Amino acid sequence: MLLSTREKGIIEMLLKYQSNFVKIYDIAHHLGVSSRTVHRELKSLESFLDKYAVQLRRVNKKGIQLTGDNQAINALKSAIQNQSTVDLSEEEQKVAILYALIQTKSPIKQYSLAHEMGVSNQTLTKLLDSLERSLERYQLQLHKKRGEGIHLSGAESKKRELLSQLMVNNLNSTSVYSVIENHFVYHSINDAQLSMVDIEKIFEVERMLMDFLDQLPYALTESSYLSLTVHIVLSIDRMLNNEYVAINKDIYHDVNNTLEYKVATALALQLEHIYGVQFTEAEITFITIHLRGAKRKNANEIVNDDNDEERITTFIDFVISDTGLAFYDKPALTQGLTLHIIPAINRLKANIETYNPMTEMIKQKYNDLFHSVALSLEKTWPDFDFPDSEIAFIVLHFGGALKTQRTAQYNLLVVCSSGIGTSRLLASRLTQAFTDINSIKQASVGDLNQLDLQAFDAIISTVDLDINEPYITVNPLLPETDINHVTTLLNNQQPKSLNPTQTFPTDSITTNIDDVMNEIRIGLTLIDNVNIEHISLSQDWLDYITDNLYQQEVIADTTSFAERMKQIVLHRWFTLDPYPILMPHLKSEIILKPLILITILNEPIEFHDGQNGEVKIKYLINMFIPPSETLAQMVSALSESLVEHLDNLDQFLTKKEHITEILQQQYLNQLKTNLTME
Repeated sequence: MLLSTREKGIIEMLLKYQSNFVKIYDIAHHLGVSSRTVHRELKSLESFLDKYAVQLRRVNKKGIQLTGDNQAINALKSAIQNQSTVDLSEEEQKVAILYALIQTKSPIKQYSLAHEMGVSNQTLTKLLDSLERSLERYQLQLHKKRGEGIHLSGAESKKRELLSQLMVNNLNSTSVYSVIENHFVYHSINDAQLSMVDIEKIFEVERMLMDFLDQLPYALTESSYLSLTVHIVLSIDRMLNNEYVAINKDIYHDVNNTLEYKVATALALQLEHIYGVQFTEAEITFITIHLRGAKRKNANEIVNDDNDEERITTFIDFVISDTGLAFYDKPALTQGLTLHIIPAINRLKANIETYNPMTEMIKQKYNDLFHSVALSLEKTWPDFDFPDSEIAFIVLHFGGALKTQRTAQYNLLVVCSSGIGTSRLLASRLTQAFTDINSIKQASVGDLNQLDLQAFDAIISTVDLDINEPYITVNPLLPETDINHVTTLLNNQQPKSLNPTQTFPTDSITTNIDDVMNEIRIGLTLIDNVNIEHISLSQDWLDYITDNLYQQEVIADTTSFAERMKQIVLHRWFTLDPYPILMPHLKSEIILKPLILITILNEPIEFHDGQNGEVKIKYLINMFIPPSETLAQMVSALSESLVEHLDNLDQFLTKKEHITEILQQQYLNQLKTNLTME
């Protein structure tokens, strides 16, 4: 059981005054809560204390005291020092409340709900009031009736949409219910809240979806993936109560011959076998609608018929004609719009509206463009009424491609433990996602004490940092959840102007001829030291890498190297979840010569990532270099290129010429930049 910060504080106070009785009033005053809150927390703490053979002694008018022998008390002290805490944020609490209201068909007593959430009635009232503002957008209504309790009414599909949107848009990457790419991440939750969330069923359905959705020629974004999973889990609960949805026959005939319907049917058969429910034609159609209307990461088949691409081209021309604006890379804009608009039309056909938390912000930022896009959509697809939320998503595609929108202003610091590898991945993702970034400085954790951190508009890291300046930690692949948090961070920042004279510590090439020649030689050494291997790993991966590097004379001290790598693994992202990739990389003086080793495993291994839990690994992309700006740029270029090939790793990583070509190009660019070349 993990403790909340409040629960841990109570135990710490009781241990501090162990030889004396402590009054409930004093604990409440110390924690800034009511005495009733302390009483409630003490009840849940007793089961935790029992594990250490420690009891709570209560004496009327004296207070409470911990009792147990010295060994038990010392064991408790040690446990508390190392004990992690978990507290549900306001957004997490709203998710748990909504989930509970959707799961039950009968009203829930407000007192019972508050007790299970571990909050006061007053706090629950504030949470419900805040939740009601979101409910209105989804045509849902909260009913509070004295003597009966709280009940949520409205279309079930709207309930599911709101729940999935709350989970995706408002929860961060270390949240209880957070999502990283296509995987639910269930970190921890107090026992009091555990009964409210059917985590095992969510995991089971999510695992099945991964297998069945591989048959589609496109991948869903994590928000769509989550929305579908939530829909299925709640549908199963509903069908177990013999409650089924109905659907218009015309909608069924529109989709019953599609690939999505075949996938939904196969998935339904598997779900029927496991959960003992009967998926009707309407239920399967509903899953099909979700698939066809889902947002996609990419697609091999991005058009539904020959007219779609032509219509989207016409739509873009309408926008250009109405606004008089010019856009970068029209083919890329066309493809991006196709990937969004075709599913959007499918959603409109099924009367599904996707909530967009940035709608008002986009309308304000791109007011004229918003109206032009709305008008052009009406001209191109007169049979469909695009809601503002969909229009706002489409406007973002145009806004990102605007030639006149190149008014970059934010200067960011991106940090990973080595300053290469994952920081380059993150920098590349940030540049793709945000058009108003002026510069991105990549740094290692070790560089931070040499930088003026206050000179940056924002610090974004793939690892936890020991600094006083505010920063956020994100997945290096920057999934949608983290994009939302970066958006919020930048919107709340007033861009600063970097001092033109400010310089950053680098291992830059100097004009000294010996240094120049050394940089040339070391770059060529890296290009020559690219190896690809296919193996079955019979030992610990770190032991294997350490032995390999020692044999190739890349390192001389195996103990120092192994210890350094173990420390890095504890504090940073080493995997690229959900992809089966492990990226051991290090820039250090203990590396004697550069090496890139691509290890492709014949049988996947389990890797415990401190950020992502247990992850299956097939590819080890090992990159080790001594301190050198030339080498750092070459390795970073390879990391950035990897992002573009995540969906065809076998083709990319099995051909050495692909890797060396990237390194050679970056190497030549470095030489042209740093040397005078005629």
